[in-house]
Amino acid sequence: MNLDRSRTLLNQGLDELASARNHLNFSFQRVGPLPNHLDGIEGEQLESAEAFTSRFARVVDLLVNKVLRSLDRVELRPEGTLLDVVHGAEKRGFVKRAGLLREMKEIRNAIAHDYAGSQLPEIFAYCREHKLILDGICERLEGYVAKLPD
Repeated sequence: MNLDRSRTLLNQGLDELASARNHLNFSFQRVGPLPNHLDGIEGEQLESAEAFTSRFARVVDLLVNKVLRSLDRVELRPEGTLLDVVHGAEKRGFVKRAGLLREMKEIRNAIAHDYAGSQLPEIFAYCREHKLILDGICERLEGYVAKLPD
């Protein structure tokens, strides 16, 4: 893949990430009054909690699988495993420790496979506690990409 195409894919990924983050921010505001344990919620509140966790998962997925991998291509790094991608994010200063992104990716997978919602309270609490951390990672990434030569 040529460099221009890689840069185009990176920019598209960043646009999708920004849109997904806007949706996540909307959901974050909606779930503000909900308790972390989610005891006694139903209906619209439950739907809001589920939307929030799904949107958290989408942001993580776009960040790791699309944007960070596209950035690797732009910087001519070899295609690697998930571990390579998260270690690259740590080396670039997007995250303090690679294990955090790996943990977020595991939560993303738990969200995708929690069909009955049995883990929703734990997942919801995790997502709410880590939302601002995820924002920081995305913002550092955006700043880094903005400084890349054309």
